[in-house]
Amino acid sequence: MVRFIMMSPRTLLTGIFSLFFVISCTNRDAMWDTYTSNTQLDLPPKLEIPVLQVLSHKNHSEGANLPLWLSEYLKNGIAEAESLAEYQGAYLFIASIHSTRLPVINQWVQNYRPERDFTRLAAGRIQKRLEYGLTDRPPDKVFGPNYEKAIKAAYGFSYWGAMQLDDSWVLAVPADQDEDAIPEEPQYWGFILVSIPRETLEIQVIELLSKISNSKTRGGRAATKEQNAAFEQVKERFLEHF
Repeated sequence: MVRFIMMSPRTLLTGIFSLFFVISCTNRDAMWDTYTSNTQLDLPPKLEIPVLQVLSHKNHSEGANLPLWLSEYLKNGIAEAESLAEYQGAYLFIASIHSTRLPVINQWVQNYRPERDFTRLAAGRIQKRLEYGLTDRPPDKVFGPNYEKAIKAAYGFSYWGAMQLDDSWVLAVPADQDEDAIPEEPQYWGFILVSIPRETLEIQVIELLSKISNSKTRGGRAATKEQNAAFEQVKERFLEHF
């Protein structure tokens, strides 16, 4: 027997609106994926890129010199930037973005908020520390399920205490002026300096890691004795190479 469901006009309109809302969101997500397909977030240190020229610094000062923290980061990585005297007692993080579309860079710079966006930076550093010194050994084999649980916990943790220290910097790679060269798309980078007191972040990292031990996968596979021992050893000395 077929039953017909009678709906009030208000209920019918609500259903139609919900359907169009879902379709709209789906299309918007597809457009956003296409729009950012040439965008890269969180570039690694020691960038293999040509000489950069300052395009804007707070949307002005074109042609200005790079701040010392940024020049050190680009040449030698985050450790050299952290070694500068003015940043002693703090961990530094460089939030960055790369795109062939300048509006993408400017929008990211204007909307960046450490209290909202710091998680990616902190979790990425935790992941790199877990992988430090493993050479060609996969971390999930060395630490077992502990590795997966630690990464998920790092990206799901609510960090506090991070601050944006310096103005944002938007840089560009000068276009090739050779007449015979094939025209290239312009390349743009944006950089933001974020800092957090060492003690503040260390307390949070230790808290995060202390909750992970003798982990199991969703299928119930437990870490081996050796994997748990390896993970506990890293936890004890985690801050040495962090």
